[in-house]
Amino acid sequence: MATRREFLAGAAGICLTASIGGVRAAQDAPRLMSAARIANRDGGALWRPDALTPFELPARGHALAHLPDGRVLLMGRRPGLFASMIDPRDPAAPLQSFAPAKACRFAGHAAVSPDGTSLVTSEFDAASVEAVLVARDPGSGAERARWRPGGIEPHEPIFARSGARLVAALGGLIEDGGVTGPIFNPGGVRSAVVELDPLSGKVLARHALGASFASLSLRHLAVAPDGETIAVAAQDQDVTVTRPLMSLLRLGKGLELLPQPDPRDFDFRGYIGSIAVDRSGEFVAAASPRGGLVGFWSMTSGRWCGGLAIADVCGVTAASEGGMFWASSGLGGIAKIAAAGPRVEAQWHTQAGFDNHLLLV
Repeated sequence: MATRREFLAGAAGICLTASIGGVRAAQDAPRLMSAARIANRDGGALWRPDALTPFELPARGHALAHLPDGRVLLMGRRPGLFASMIDPRDPAAPLQSFAPAKACRFAGHAAVSPDGTSLVTSEFDAASVEAVLVARDPGSGAERARWRPGGIEPHEPIFARSGARLVAALGGLIEDGGVTGPIFNPGGVRSAVVELDPLSGKVLARHALGASFASLSLRHLAVAPDGETIAVAAQDQDVTVTRPLMSLLRLGKGLELLPQPDPRDFDFRGYIGSIAVDRSGEFVAAASPRGGLVGFWSMTSGRWCGGLAIADVCGVTAASEGGMFWASSGLGGIAKIAAAGPRVEAQWHTQAGFDNHLLLV
């Protein structure tokens, strides 16, 4: 097995290829971070237009979150046994990692409050798959409190209303077989989105879809700049019928389904793996690696705005400019995308297989 030094040295020479427009876009000097598979090893990568800096992880990683001290928290993929803190200024520095709560496994996601005082990790009981949300110290990861919101397998938590509300998607999946063939839960998925008091963990509201949408697992969340509107993305465990996969939650008012495009034009194949809201709050982007598609909706009107075909795309995050997004693929692609159109503004190719989620650092 290669040592840490050998892994970093071997991957440091990975080349980047920019398409037309890439040189101009490189002047913006963005930095993106993602879990990634490089040289047949699971780890992570920090990308900028002129360099790809790999770093090691204990195992395959999943979603990321900004920490208040400038580091990034990268969660282990469900069922995860680690969460690691990485410094983007020195990705090769020794990792600070922590384990899930006793008898639990990480569900791959975490949220940090806007004021940086609270970290919440989504976890589940290893035996029963019961949802567990764990409040932690954002500097060390030490456990402060443990809450059971009532449900199965929490997926993504997020803070809303300037940190006064914690929202969590309860995916409801007993077993998720992924692309190879998900298991349809007996009696339906029983998914929901819950609103909680971030101080006590008390459930303040529970939102679910009707019986005709019982196959949808509500999984990914993205909050708009207003702090009140949250985009919700689903995974359908039954693809014999095309169902809407995107909805909006206006706190205290319930879920509103967004229109799904004709699958003959844009087919998400029942799966959205990552979503993001742009800095202006006008657009939400949703990526489907199964469909090889990034789609866009208006956050204000709810209308479908169009899609772009990008093979094995999944990671998506808001760019620093309004109306713009970054996207990554498992085939090594990085693209800067304008939602209006939509259109690809610039794109690059690397030899890193990026995982599901992407973060602008």
